[in-house]
Amino acid sequence: MEHYSGCRSPCATLGDHYFSSQSDPPLSGCFSCKGNYLEADRQYKYCPTCKLEYHFECYKYAPEIRHPFHLSHPLKFIFKNPHSSDSSNLDDGVSISEGSYGKCNCCRKRLSEVYYHCSICDYSINATCARHAITLTMANLKRHEHALNLFPGRLPLPCNACGLSLDKIKDHAYTCFPCSYMVHRKCIDLPRVIKITRHAHRLSYSSSLPSGEFLCGVCRQTVDVSYGQYSCSKGCHYAVHSKCATRKDVWDGKDLEGVPEEPDEVIEPFEQIDEETIQHFTHEHYLKLQRDDCPRDQDYKFCQACNLAITNSDGFYSCSSMQCDFILHETCASLPIKKHHPLHKHPLTLFQPFPPKPHHQWFEMFPKGIFACNGCNRGSCGFVYKCFEDECEFQLDVRCASLPDPLIHGSHPHDHPLYFNLTKDKCMACGDGECGEYALECIKCKLFLGLYCATIPWVAHYKYDKHQLILRYGEEETTSLNYWCEKCETKLDAKTWFYACDDCNVTLHRECLLGASVYMKPNHNIRAWGAEAEITRNNGNSRPLCDGCGILCVDTLVYKAEVGYCCSFRCVKLSSDRKMLWS
Repeated sequence: MEHYSGCRSPCATLGDHYFSSQSDPPLSGCFSCKGNYLEADRQYKYCPTCKLEYHFECYKYAPEIRHPFHLSHPLKFIFKNPHSSDSSNLDDGVSISEGSYGKCNCCRKRLSEVYYHCSICDYSINATCARHAITLTMANLKRHEHALNLFPGRLPLPCNACGLSLDKIKDHAYTCFPCSYMVHRKCIDLPRVIKITRHAHRLSYSSSLPSGEFLCGVCRQTVDVSYGQYSCSKGCHYAVHSKCATRKDVWDGKDLEGVPEEPDEVIEPFEQIDEETIQHFTHEHYLKLQRDDCPRDQDYKFCQACNLAITNSDGFYSCSSMQCDFILHETCASLPIKKHHPLHKHPLTLFQPFPPKPHHQWFEMFPKGIFACNGCNRGSCGFVYKCFEDECEFQLDVRCASLPDPLIHGSHPHDHPLYFNLTKDKCMACGDGECGEYALECIKCKLFLGLYCATIPWVAHYKYDKHQLILRYGEEETTSLNYWCEKCETKLDAKTWFYACDDCNVTLHRECLLGASVYMKPNHNIRAWGAEAEITRNNGNSRPLCDGCGILCVDTLVYKAEVGYCCSFRCVKLSSDRKMLWS
């Protein structure tokens, strides 16, 4: 293969040349920039072998180069002084005007202080681009039978490997003239066989597909079957754009060509003892299936996995031991141990991070009693799906991990599914751009639903109402009746999400009913960052005063610390730090 070696100065190119730093005698003339960059009282580089002087900034660069992107004329080295507006001293009539303040013809970014320029053609290229070694000819390729040659121009033509324009991506273009084949440099080495978490089977690269309509499995845009893409190796009607499939947050970087495919090992989360009894992998005792259709009082039961209360219609498993209050929703007990989720490129593993008695090394990875979900940014003390690849700390609570792709959500038309597109904007539910780390997107409307709002339960209980409260997604045309929150006794905006009981005409703000700590459960201890607290219900005759922020604790749960009650764990930490400072 033939290469272009860059633009180093003759002294810097020779490895045995030694540069000394000097300030006396003064610099008489820089060999590279020819005096274009002048600044007094500065040390300079001197090569005693060649007896050449350079500015500190210039010694790495040759004064003139021939670059494969502009072979018609030599390019001269320019150092643009950012502290001076005087351009009259630039060599050969080069002025800091259009060409100098324009864009680099290689990377298409703004020209830096150091660049190379052709005054005849007004052609400029950043010195960082010129210094990079470029392969002029590439042969013996797996994907093409002929050698590919560097194409110096930027043409608005599609890359044959990915379909994207050759002039809109910061990458060199290569061509095979006999085949009329043009491709990005990075597309030449695309892997042949890959596996992504968005599809059950491996994907194989192909230069074209049979005619038909394919939507990309990542960005959900149309796949042009005339250009290269990845499709299911098992024959499923599934395809992904080349650039989408090989994104760093989608693909794990492994080329599986020639690697035998092993069947996925399915590990059941429980052993079936009889029709109503199971042995779950997270608990030492048998669990019995229960049906509870009785009205609830304020003493709710909470699922150990998702931390949500057991509703009247929920089936759940409870521990057969009289001394244990371990409870799981029937659906949570069936959660798979291994999960491939579209938000992460590695498989995730389900486990209980906070068992009553730590019995595995995973427990040490968390502060005691709490973890933060990477999907919705909420704190939780339930089960977690975690990645155990080296240097990867991605984790999801079971609510975010259980969202289907696509999701049909009650707040949006049913014929407009929401997808995990790894894109994000303001949430259509709360109007916040920070509604969780990730969002679901409606391709038709270009609207987004943050994972924080997407995982809000659609039914909930209020201790003063025997019926279930249903989540309403806002009413565009409100009636003449005013809505009032039953708990905080303030007016409720019916255009926002809220909970309501149609039988009793009870309405509540979703924050008032669920509280800020919706995925925390009572009687749970937390210790992290030097602070400790126990989560308890806020069901006393009066609201306690927070020892951290000094405001009444109005949430459904409070944190009982050594110094008193706090409305959040952040306030517990604040109160603990204040106590240590005073002591």
